[in-house]
Amino acid sequence: MSILGVDIGGTNIDVVLFDGSHYRHVGSYPTSSHFEGLVDLLGKLAVELGVDAVGVGAAVWLKKGKQILAPNLPSSVNLTGEIAGVPVFLDNDANCFAIFAHAYFGFPSILAITVGTGVGSGIIANGKIYRGEGMAGEIGHWVVGGSDECVCGGKGHLECYFGGWSLKKRYGKDAKELMEDEEFIYSIEGFDLFCRSVANAVMLLDSTAVVLGGRIGMRLDEAKLKERIYRYLMPGFSPEIKILKDELAVAKGACLLAKEQLEG
Repeated sequence: MSILGVDIGGTNIDVVLFDGSHYRHVGSYPTSSHFEGLVDLLGKLAVELGVDAVGVGAAVWLKKGKQILAPNLPSSVNLTGEIAGVPVFLDNDANCFAIFAHAYFGFPSILAITVGTGVGSGIIANGKIYRGEGMAGEIGHWVVGGSDECVCGGKGHLECYFGGWSLKKRYGKDAKELMEDEEFIYSIEGFDLFCRSVANAVMLLDSTAVVLGGRIGMRLDEAKLKERIYRYLMPGFSPEIKILKDELAVAKGACLLAKEQLEG
């Protein structure tokens, strides 16, 4: 079995190849310059690599299998059915991250959160991805207060305070540059609002673990995260707090998504 796994994020498109047991990084491409020609690119790679399927994790909202909105992408993701004669399986990128986090850590229930261009989350319950009607886990768009407008059109969402696009808007620098100051990110209002939101989600789900990833999330400090999240938890809640330091985690999770679909 050979599967092409794709992570379509607001900043980068990452592609990996999965042979059933090992992953190989095929390439990473700027979303701004490769989004419009993505179908052709993936078709070319699928033929060259001789894959059996393509799994895609994308920053899109899916409701009963239909795309609702892609607030951090240039437009909707036109990837359905087949590419180059092989099936394509599409899911939200945070769900794909959750699938890989479950395979990596093995926790039976996980609140998996990606912090990159935006903030997304996926839920593992009893070892399986939980989608609800398709959009479960949109923690980045919880209303936390204020009147700042989110990229989705709402106001006062968590993403307005924390995540790549809002950090750049607020402080005039890319998140990577901001995080070179080791204490800065932990002192801002956005980090505190983020940790409060995570704590609230934990008290709703009572997950075994919280797993953070994404190009910003994976650079956060595990101990500082735990201290701040636990500050807002009721006694009795004691999730593991883990950082998954793998920039290709979503693409790898997309491979596992496709593998599961192929195997029925």
